[in-house]
Amino acid sequence: MADFPENSSPAPGLPAVEGGIQRIVLIGFMGAGKSTVGLLLAKHTGWDFLDLDTHIETTTRKSARALFEALGETGFRQLESDLWASALQRSQAIIAPGGAVIDRAANQNILRESAGSFIVFLDAPFQILIDRCLQQEQEGGATYRPLLHKTEIARMRYEERRVLYANHAQRGIDVARQSPELVAQEIWRAVFELHD
Repeated sequence: MADFPENSSPAPGLPAVEGGIQRIVLIGFMGAGKSTVGLLLAKHTGWDFLDLDTHIETTTRKSARALFEALGETGFRQLESDLWASALQRSQAIIAPGGAVIDRAANQNILRESAGSFIVFLDAPFQILIDRCLQQEQEGGATYRPLLHKTEIARMRYEERRVLYANHAQRGIDVARQSPELVAQEIWRAVFELHD
């Protein structure tokens, strides 16, 4: 487990109140480690962890692949937007949306207007992220990623989204060569810097 600063529990030092950090939102392209880092942060802090893709599947009782097939991408993205808005109302939560949530202007506005959110962009070069996703797929632990085997479309979306992630984040972290534990530590230190 990561070595977090002493006395870093959010309960006494970081109450989820107006004007303070109420949630940490991890944004970035597929393979950036949003879910892995989010789980580490949640485990350490005692805050809830919400993986938006998993939340969609749990709420609908259908897999992302089945939802894409039944609703099409437009329908799936609308469902994602609805659940995104409610997720950003949670307090003492670590939230990891899918990489595409940033594509819609409405979702960008929801993120921008979510008072109390500390938004962290997990960044890495395109090929590193794709390689991670392919490895996860081979190991059988990957979520449904419609762009994974459409390399040129994925590269184009990566370039477009990278600008959006950077524009909406309060902190960017290069995750290419850091372990998830070190990334989680860096995020937690950044939270405490904001409260010093």
